[in-house]
Amino acid sequence: MEQLKLIVGTNWAQSLIAVIIAFLAWRLCDAAITRFFARRFVSRFIPRVATYASLTKSILGVLIAYILVLSLLHIWQINIVPALWSAGVISVVLGFGAQSIVRDLLAGTFLLFEDTFDVGDGVELTTGNGVVSGTVEAINLRETRVVDSRGSLVSVPNGNIIFAANTTRLPTHIEFTIRVPLRSSIPALREQVARLAEAGAREGGADVDHLVVRVEDVAPDAVTFSISLHVARQHAAKVASLVRENIATKLQEEGLLPGAQPAGDGQPTSAPAQRAP
Repeated sequence: MEQLKLIVGTNWAQSLIAVIIAFLAWRLCDAAITRFFARRFVSRFIPRVATYASLTKSILGVLIAYILVLSLLHIWQINIVPALWSAGVISVVLGFGAQSIVRDLLAGTFLLFEDTFDVGDGVELTTGNGVVSGTVEAINLRETRVVDSRGSLVSVPNGNIIFAANTTRLPTHIEFTIRVPLRSSIPALREQVARLAEAGAREGGADVDHLVVRVEDVAPDAVTFSISLHVARQHAAKVASLVRENIATKLQEEGLLPGAQPAGDGQPTSAPAQRAP
């Protein structure tokens, strides 16, 4: 009897130590994960960081709990082979019964880590039942929630997404023409127009990319240039008209376009005089 009490007491002590070690390990892992993601993304706000941190914590939590259970079974000298077989059978049954959930979780994992879209992005999600368009409200492993044009919150299971198009990250193409007097050689004019167009676009707040100036038409006294550029889609609506205005203003300041320029007192003055050759 005394020996039994000693064994039981020893087992309880070892179990208590195992639980304490598991708890401390979980607390250390939780703090380390939080610190890691805070340091890695401290300079920019990424809404999916919370999902990454939560997923990592969940995986480590399950792993620590699994090791703790095996340790307790070993301490109490319980044969774990039947338990492992039972767990395997249960896992197979649950796997067949929850195929859609597993598919959603796997698809959500790939969507998160491949950076397909983020919270606040405009998306077009093609599913088996149609296309869902709108702004991403939330992303998790199970589903993606999108606010459509009517303001409705649509929950799309990640496993049902066949194609995903991120409309926010696509550039917007802006193109317009400007007719300038033929006062010098066409290559020199084109180079000057390209320089002024780039300066005006950047002053308009556009993240300019692929700015191209082409000759559209030539007349005896004038040449028509086509100016095309790419602007980030999220800024296109507010900067497109401002970019055109700034480019025209730059061309006027250089005397390439006719028009009055405002003086310092607010009175209009004539266009800059043409330099003598």
